[in-house]
Amino acid sequence: MLVFHRAQPEFETFFDRFYQLDLRTAWDLRFLQYLLYLIFSGLAISILGVILAQFRARRKNDLKRQMYILGSFFLALFFICWLVIWSSRML
Repeated sequence: MLVFHRAQPEFETFFDRFYQLDLRTAWDLRFLQYLLYLIFSGLAISILGVILAQFRARRKNDLKRQMYILGSFFLALFFICWLVIWSSRML
């Protein structure tokens, strides 16, 4: 969350307007790149955990289907967010 906080544009407050301070209004691409690396490494660890859980599962129905559905949902949500951020960067 700290990397996301550093990457996002700064918000204007009353004091910023009063003292006429310059604010960064675009995403910091360096921190955004770090954030994407962290997310992809977390995704890789999660996929590895699911693969290892396949071998460890003893019962036939050990919540595998629910985990695949939930993982697919979060993966789709991540890619939608990623596309929105990168498409807004191109504008």
